[in-house]
Amino acid sequence: MQTGDIQMAMFNAYVYLADNFISGQLSLAAFKKHLKVFGEQMFEHKQMVFHHLLRPIEQAVSNLLFSTGEPLLLIGRDKEQECILNKAIEQNNSFLAAQIFIFGCVEAYIYGDYELAVNFAQKRHELEFDVPFYGMTDFFDGLSFLAMAHQSSDQKWILSANKSISNIDNFAKICPSNCEHKLLLLQAEMKSMTGEAKEAISKYELAISAAERNEFIHEQAIANERAAEFFLRYGDSSRAAHHYGEAQSLFLKWGAQRKVDDLLMSIAL
Repeated sequence: MQTGDIQMAMFNAYVYLADNFISGQLSLAAFKKHLKVFGEQMFEHKQMVFHHLLRPIEQAVSNLLFSTGEPLLLIGRDKEQECILNKAIEQNNSFLAAQIFIFGCVEAYIYGDYELAVNFAQKRHELEFDVPFYGMTDFFDGLSFLAMAHQSSDQKWILSANKSISNIDNFAKICPSNCEHKLLLLQAEMKSMTGEAKEAISKYELAISAAERNEFIHEQAIANERAAEFFLRYGDSSRAAHHYGEAQSLFLKWGAQRKVDDLLMSIAL
């Protein structure tokens, strides 16, 4: 800003905000304040490209943070965002369209709308333009594909998940602190799919520990939720309740009140 390069300053602001959401280092309440400050600066300086890039992040944060009792509006069902997406496609702005699909997939997966999550993932792949976001993209793709595999015998979901796992494996070798827990959780979910219960339990435990060690609180919460679902399927309600409790506590610590409320309403215990 001081040198007059407004565009570069706003680009760096966007990268800072995206990285913060991906890492979960800030509570959602604190993060929302950062979004507001930088969003206003982007609007003031007419940097609407970056302002539009914040829209899917803003919506995800709002839908995680607030509990209003009203129906959840996931990305793709939001008229303003649909307008931005249609304009991006018309203008061949693959970067903006990809961001909408990426954060849409994350939000849809967290709320258990797996069909919507894989729909966003597939639309992003059709663009042939991707932003891996330090493994986050493949992580949520893989989780979404595996969730669909639990609901369907179609082998395409397993094949797609294996591609995501392979990509995460490569990321984990380069930067284990970002991706070790992601890889372990995807492996746990795959072991669960193939009926290797003992190996799945070990992977879930390792994923939870690695996420805690690397301070990815939101992904530690997701790992606990997945472990809870696993134990529930295997009839171990005691261990399922423990992991659901851990997931709720971690989501609440992150600031995702609405997700906590959603868990409390949907837990089958």
